Formats: sequence, structure tokens, C-alpha cells
Amino acid sequence: MTEPAPTPIYCANHPGRETGLRCHRCDKPICYECAIKTPVGQICSDCYKSARAKYYNGEVYDLPIGIAIGFIMGGLIGALSYLFLGRIPFLGFIIAFIAGPAAGGAVAEVLRRGLRRRRAQGMKPGATIAFVVGFLAAGFFLVGFPSMFFFWSALLLGALAASTLYARLL
Repeated sequence: MTEPAPTPIYCANHPGRETGLRCHRCDKPICYECAIKTPVGQICSDCYKSARAKYYNGEVYDLPIGIAIGFIMGGLIGALSYLFLGRIPFLGFIIAFIAGPAAGGAVAEVLRRGLRRRRAQGMKPGATIAFVVGFLAAGFFLVGFPSMFFFWSALLLGALAASTLYARLL
């Protein structure tokens, strides 16, 4: 005896496309073009939008505040690193390798607490770019434009701090 052929399933967004894929959250049939890959499976665009809306809970003013905090903290850390690390040749590099990630983590924590743990879209790149601009502005005002790029240990600290800040922000 032969079993009957299964009934074909069609994409909810493209009724003419046959599919065997379903959203793992709502079980809606979706085609490969409509599927959005996530770490736990593929979901439809509706489920993706609802999950994203719950994730970003920031207010309208959170992004400008985060950018301002990033700029101010970048200026403070830049001023400290240009004033102190630039004067110590070899030991400055060792201090930069240790203090750079710690400074970036500290800035991320200040941002989290300043925004009361709210997450805003664009915070990662916005705050990181503001941090780098503040860091370079401190170097420009303290040691001048061409000579600020000869303070290698200070620049290393700033790069490590900025990359850690970007990685730690959600």
C-alpha cells in the first residue's frame, strides 16, 4: 500500500511558492526569501519585528545622551592618556594594553547606568564614534594636530578602549 502524497504548503507572503519551511515562533509557512536567520532558527519578518521592538526600549533622548556621554568620556580618557602615557615610552605600551580595555568597559558601564540600562538603536556606533572624536579632540587640544599621532601608547589605549566599548554595548 502506498501512502498519499503530503499536501503542499505555500508561503504566507508569496502564495505561489511552495515551501517546507515554517517560522519557529509562530509556525507560519515562509519561503527561503522571507526567512530571517537567527541563532535558534529561522523566523518570519513579523516575529522578527516584534522581538526587535521588545529589545530596543530606549527613549527618544537616549541616543543624544549616549553620544554626549561617549564624547565627554573620550575627552577625559584622551586627556589622561595624552598627558601621562605619552611621556613614558615602553611602559606606556604595557599600561595601554591593560588600561585600554578597562577604560572601554568603564565607559560602557557609565553609559548603561546613565541611560538606566535602556537600549537605543544606533547606540553602539554613535557612542563609539563620539568616544573616538572626544579622544582625538583631547589630543588635538593638548599636543597639537601633527604631533598627536606620535603618541603611540595613547593612541593604542584609545583604540583598545573604543573597540571594547563597541563590543560591550548592546
